[in-house]
Amino acid sequence: MRFAATCGTGLEPALAAELTALGLSGVEAGHRVVRFQGELEDGYRACLWSRVATRVLLFLRKCFAGSADAFYAELRKIPWYEHLGKDSTLAVTFVGTNEAIIHTGFGAQKTKDAVVDSLRDDRGNRPGVDLQAPDVRIHVALQGTRALVSIDLSGDPLHLRGFDRDGGDAPLKETLAAGILWHSGYAEAEGPLVDPMCGSGTFLVEAAGMRAGAAPGRHRPRWGFSRWRGHDEGMWQRLLEEAADRERPLPPDVIFGGDHNQAQRRRAEYNLRRAGFGDQVTVVKRELRDWRPPVESPGFVVSNPPYGERMGSPKEVTATWRELGDVLRRHFLGWDAWLLAGQAPLAKKLGLRPRKRIAVFNGPLEGRLLHVPIADKPPARLQ
Repeated sequence: MRFAATCGTGLEPALAAELTALGLSGVEAGHRVVRFQGELEDGYRACLWSRVATRVLLFLRKCFAGSADAFYAELRKIPWYEHLGKDSTLAVTFVGTNEAIIHTGFGAQKTKDAVVDSLRDDRGNRPGVDLQAPDVRIHVALQGTRALVSIDLSGDPLHLRGFDRDGGDAPLKETLAAGILWHSGYAEAEGPLVDPMCGSGTFLVEAAGMRAGAAPGRHRPRWGFSRWRGHDEGMWQRLLEEAADRERPLPPDVIFGGDHNQAQRRRAEYNLRRAGFGDQVTVVKRELRDWRPPVESPGFVVSNPPYGERMGSPKEVTATWRELGDVLRRHFLGWDAWLLAGQAPLAKKLGLRPRKRIAVFNGPLEGRLLHVPIADKPPARLQ
């Protein structure tokens, strides 16, 4: 079987590293997608364990889509009765356009018509459409005159971890937070992690899940494959049992977070409790200028400081980034900082030189992930 795990721009290397670490084969990164090969169990494993992927798709067929009629005819060649039953419902996600299929709504309609007509002719049943909670979601990605047709094994996007989360005013998407942690090297390292401006605690929750060996999908109640005809429930239950056996208590004193805002601190604590880590991660109310390393051994400072898109005036943002840079270079010597910034040249406000700048998106907002290593000795002017 061939699979595709989708992701946000800039997260492809992180997702490829994660899927490789899961033991999946044929991992190959593209634009906003990482492909891999294997058995159905491998697709299930990616759904259950990936923190970076947005969706996991099972590839069915490549169809010619140089004309709408040709596309319809190609779709009808797929044995849809292997995927949808007599009383199944479906929905179509269609991505891309070309000269023949000029908007995604038209492409989705042609896909739905072909599937419904094929099943009616082959089996005498006509499945219904359910756009909110379909039994099977069909995914079509149009690339020029080619259409890649897949079954969406995920259902709801994978950033929904299966528990209620209070994201506050400017939430960081879980998949982006996990991707940043993979970019930083934290996912496969041993050092501590500090987020001095933790907001609703997304970095803390994702970091805790990684350290505890917790499968992010273990508590999701429903999947795109749950009512798909190809689903193997026994196989899925074995993977869930394996995930439960692998989860372990979080080691003490490895993850620390805080915020100057008491409401945000409480929000982070709430989200950690919902994720199962409420008494295992230290969260404090603390001004940025008062942060010091909580443990002796250096580790990672990973944070999403305000950068003016949703929170903070330009003057406040500039002051915050200058203060952050001052705290890092004075007190976090030898640590590795990974900071999410907007497109504005905020790195200059830090007074520290980023080693890397990686373009990423938090929803529709484009930003830059800055890798800022902190020298293990202070600059001469600060001695």
